Amino acid sequence: MTNYDRLISNLDAFIRKYYANQLLRGTLIILICIIAYILLATVGEYYLYLPVWGRITIISIFLIAGLTALGWLVILPLSKMARMGKVISHEQAATIIGRHFPEVSDKLLNILQLKNQHDITASKELIEASIGQKAAQIAVVPFTGAVDLARNRKYLPYLLPLILVGVFILVAAPNVFKDGSRRLLQPTTTFERPTPFRFIVKNDKLQTVRNADFVLQVIVDGNALPAEMYMATGNDKILMQTTGKNEFQYTFRNVTEPVTFHLYASGFYSKEYTLTVAQKPVLKAFRVKVNYPDYTGRKDEERSSLGDMTVPAGTYVSWAFAAAYTDEARIRMGDGAAQKLTSQMGMFGAQYRFMNDTSYVLTLKNNGSGITDSFTYHIKVIQDEYPVLQVQEFKDTVNGTQVLINGTAGDDYGVSKVLFHIKQTGADKKVIAEKVVPLKTTPGTLTTFQHYFDVSVFNLQPDQQLTYYIEAWDNDGVHGSKATRSAEMSYKMFSVEQIDSAMNANSQQINSGLSNSAEHTQELQSQYKEMQTKMLQSDNLDFEQKQNLQQMANMQQQLQQQMEAVKKRLEDQIEQSKQKEYSEDLKDKQDALQKQMDNLLNKELKEQMKRLQDLMKQLNKDKALQAMKEMEQENKLFNMDLKRMQELMKQMEMQMRLEDLANKMDKLAEKQLDLKSQTDKGKKDKEQLSKEQDALKKELENAMNKEMKEAQDLNKQQESPQNLDDVAKTGDEAKKEMQQSSQQLNDGKAGASSKSQSQAAQNLQSMAQSMRNSAGGMDVPTITKDIRAVRQILTNLVRLSFDEERLMKTVRVTPVASQAYLNNQDEQKRLHANSRMIRDSLFEMSKKIAKLHASINKETTELEKEMSASVTGLENRRIDEVVVRQQGAMMHTNNLALMLNETLANLMQMQAQAMKQGKAGSCNKPGGMTPKPGPGEQLSDIITKQQQLGDAMQQMKNAQQQRNGSEQGDKQGDKQGEQGGKNNNNNGKQGNGEYGDPQQLAMLAQQQAALRRQLQQLNSLLNSKGIGNAKVLKDIQDKMDRTETDLVNRRLSNELLQRQREIMSRLLQAEKSLREQEQDDKRSSKNPEEISRPVPPELQKYINQRQQLLEQYKTVPAQLKPYYRDMVQQYYQKVGK
Repeated sequence: MTNYDRLISNLDAFIRKYYANQLLRGTLIILICIIAYILLATVGEYYLYLPVWGRITIISIFLIAGLTALGWLVILPLSKMARMGKVISHEQAATIIGRHFPEVSDKLLNILQLKNQHDITASKELIEASIGQKAAQIAVVPFTGAVDLARNRKYLPYLLPLILVGVFILVAAPNVFKDGSRRLLQPTTTFERPTPFRFIVKNDKLQTVRNADFVLQVIVDGNALPAEMYMATGNDKILMQTTGKNEFQYTFRNVTEPVTFHLYASGFYSKEYTLTVAQKPVLKAFRVKVNYPDYTGRKDEERSSLGDMTVPAGTYVSWAFAAAYTDEARIRMGDGAAQKLTSQMGMFGAQYRFMNDTSYVLTLKNNGSGITDSFTYHIKVIQDEYPVLQVQEFKDTVNGTQVLINGTAGDDYGVSKVLFHIKQTGADKKVIAEKVVPLKTTPGTLTTFQHYFDVSVFNLQPDQQLTYYIEAWDNDGVHGSKATRSAEMSYKMFSVEQIDSAMNANSQQINSGLSNSAEHTQELQSQYKEMQTKMLQSDNLDFEQKQNLQQMANMQQQLQQQMEAVKKRLEDQIEQSKQKEYSEDLKDKQDALQKQMDNLLNKELKEQMKRLQDLMKQLNKDKALQAMKEMEQENKLFNMDLKRMQELMKQMEMQMRLEDLANKMDKLAEKQLDLKSQTDKGKKDKEQLSKEQDALKKELENAMNKEMKEAQDLNKQQESPQNLDDVAKTGDEAKKEMQQSSQQLNDGKAGASSKSQSQAAQNLQSMAQSMRNSAGGMDVPTITKDIRAVRQILTNLVRLSFDEERLMKTVRVTPVASQAYLNNQDEQKRLHANSRMIRDSLFEMSKKIAKLHASINKETTELEKEMSASVTGLENRRIDEVVVRQQGAMMHTNNLALMLNETLANLMQMQAQAMKQGKAGSCNKPGGMTPKPGPGEQLSDIITKQQQLGDAMQQMKNAQQQRNGSEQGDKQGDKQGEQGGKNNNNNGKQGNGEYGDPQQLAMLAQQQAALRRQLQQLNSLLNSKGIGNAKVLKDIQDKMDRTETDLVNRRLSNELLQRQREIMSRLLQAEKSLREQEQDDKRSSKNPEEISRPVPPELQKYINQRQQLLEQYKTVPAQLKPYYRDMVQQYYQKVGK
């Protein structure tokens, strides 16, 4: 080892001792600090009872400072001694040694520097020699002596006293170290100072549920008890409630997080307590899906709230929810067992279909705290109710066989269909036929429906019945469709005896009502005359006269009420008669009676009431007297029409009795022929055949003794009784033949009996035909007599019209002071007398011929009135008024002529039919009349006659133009020409036309009127069958009416001919349309009950009003909740009633 190496070894020894010195110094410093800190902390805690935060601070400082000092003062020097990390270098050590040993000074540092140069220079030997020399010089110096460990003794004066104090305390007061160190070593625990009493918490657990209240209960025990106690938390002290002598409590409200607190009383604190919070299961988010049944039409819903719900039956409800602090979830439906819910991705879910009201309980549980929470809700289930049905039945008042059924059907979710059920049953209650008709409905929860049918389609026989009802079905998709039925409605066909009884009672009521009305009319007539006398004797209307007028108004009102009652009875009787087989002639008479009744009520009575009311307001005597005279005339007219109606009513009743008896004779004849057939076959016992023959004879005797006698009694009440002797004689002959047949059967003479039976049947048929002819006036002599009378009156009317026209022309040019004027007065009086005779003749004829127009008597009365006014005007020399009155008389004369011309045509048709039947022997159909031609044939006949009428008008126009051309040069300058022009100006105003031949134009006007009425009847027939074109035919009728007016006023113009061509064109179009409809009807004749019939006007009016009301109120509402939807539905049903 060289000197240099020994030198380096000494330096290393120095460095180790250098760090050992630092280690010793650090250890002493740490011991002094630790002992001092422990003494201070222990003694301080022992006496001061530091709070938790104080003790934690002390411990924290002790640990942080101790560990830091230990690392810096002990661990770091140790690591340097082990040469770990960076230590001082040899140069630094040489410097320290040089400062401590003067003799060394910089030598050691220079040796180290020379050694460094030796490695980088070439003269190594020289340097090594120099290093060796210098190393030898300082080799004897002890380098370690530069570090003086004894210098650390200066710390002992600090350390030893501390040790002595510690030992003293440990010996003298060991509890100081024991208790102080114990409390320090439990820094988070609160320690109480020794008190004269103890705090005792009665609660088993200082724990509560989140958001719940917690009641802290404390008692104190000891010799000196405090009077009050506080709960101290933070810097706050809250007085606790005293509940007993040494008991206190405090309520923590809505605890959401742990609470740390002390108890404080009489200057003493308890230890620290902590009220912990246990987590309660909490619903964080949830979603409820409601899947309604499809048939309800409600959209599925998604709700974000739990709670009670109302749903339809069959609804699926799905729950999905997220819960915090929840380990387990269960759901229990009703009284069933709870089901555990599965959790997927932190969400619990469940689904259930509700059919009835159900309560469900949702339970959440936290397994850690053992706390559960539950939620109870109720699901109200709305069951699908039965449909609600409201039905109304209406029958037309004119024809009760037409029935309209309408109503409303409602359901909570919709009506699927509405059916009309009808069945026909016989007297034995057996079903003859039945049918189900689906009715058209409207979509929605409330639908309206209607069904119209005609009972006559079913051809009900007596004692048969129709039973019908409505059935509504809902759309229940859960339990299946349910139906609600309406109450059964029925239409029963009365028996023949019931119908006869009701008709007889109605006839008596009608006759009684007409008789009472006639008495009232006579009484009113007397009061009119008496009132006129009083008015002539006084200047003005006094109070008594006004009272009489009021009484007359009351009587007039009573008369109107009586006539309305008679009209209702008449309608009932006509309706009842439709259930029996009567002739078309009788039906025509019924129509005529109805028209006469309407004329009485709607025109004559109303006019009288209006005039009477005007008269009561009239103050002028002359005008009041004139009004009274007019009312007297109107009352006379009313009396005439009333008498006509009474007579026609008797005729109709007589005809009904005879036709009933004729029908019975026909049925007896059929039975007799059937019995003859059985007799000829010889299969039945003759004794049995004889009994059946006796029964037929008995039935004939009853009919002859009862029905025939009643008919004869009614015949005697007629003004023109029928000769029924031949009918009675024929009946007696039939009875004799029956008697003879029965005797021959008893004698075993079947062949002779068969001949007698055949003769009896022929007599019965002949008897039935004779009664029908007598009943309807279908015998040829009667019809011939009526034709002759009508022709005579028609001739008189035409003559009267011409005479009045000539007189009117004469009056215009005759001076009032001439003898010719007086002759005109006499002529007008003669014509007036003739008009009265015509009036009386027509009145008598109107009581016999029902086909005469209902206003026939009004026209004759107006004619006589105009004639009378013309006479008065001539006497007073008021020429203008006379001319106006004469023109009015001509108008009424022409109207009467048209009416009689139409009647004459009908009578001639009846005559032809009667003569045809006379040749045929008997009629095959009840009523004794051949079937009327069909609508198509009738329209063709009208077209033919209208074409002939147009040709006649064209010929007259051509002849007129030729005549006007030849006379053109003769009409210049003379007085007669001027007068003729004046006449043309006064009466023409005819456009391009001129006067034609008066007689020919009158005949054409009559023909046009007849065609117009024939077309009107055809239109009514087509409408009753649900075919035809009412608008087109009505337009044709209007054109015909205008043509008729032009012909009456003798205006043969180009406009008239053009209108004729339009009429023909329209008629041909109507014929084509009717032909197509008849072909369609023939194709569908296999199902006549399916033919659509027109709804009667009164029922159609009701339908329109009801539909308009519903459309006005029933708007489409927005999607409503069930409660409000039900309210709306109930409202619509009330509106629909």
